[in-house]
Amino acid sequence: MAEEVTKETQKKKKKPILMIVVILAVLIIGGAGAFFFLNKGSSNSAKNTQTQSASSESVMNDKNVHIKNLPSMIVNLANPSGDRYLKISLALVMNGKEKPKGSESLGDTLEDAAIKNAIITVISTKTSDTLLTLSGKEELKKQLIKAINNALGEDTVKDIYFTDFIIQ
Repeated sequence: MAEEVTKETQKKKKKPILMIVVILAVLIIGGAGAFFFLNKGSSNSAKNTQTQSASSESVMNDKNVHIKNLPSMIVNLANPSGDRYLKISLALVMNGKEKPKGSESLGDTLEDAAIKNAIITVISTKTSDTLLTLSGKEELKKQLIKAINNALGEDTVKDIYFTDFIIQ
């Protein structure tokens, strides 16, 4: 009878130890998985940052480009309810040397009007849901560059920077 009591006591002692070992194993495996998952994401974002900074440096060091800052524009978006707007300001990275300031009249030039028309035409076809995503903004940049270059009749615009981007 004493032997039965000691066997039962040993079994009861083994259950908590086994449970602790299982919990520790789950925690270690979960921690390792989280580490690898988070580490993988940071390396991808580091690669993207390096690529973006490399292209920015090439633009910064290029003597054959200039920046054309456009004033803020408010454009209606193509939402079904019709009550969404985008306030946007752009900086265009343009090929060639900047034109002298004194050669322009007080109003918009024909080039400025063509650029604004291309921007409004492209943006007015977008919905707020599309533009709120990073991929939507990148696609908008590509479409704006293409539309502006088509309007000007040449590959004048190399890149676009959003300097103001507010959806309401």
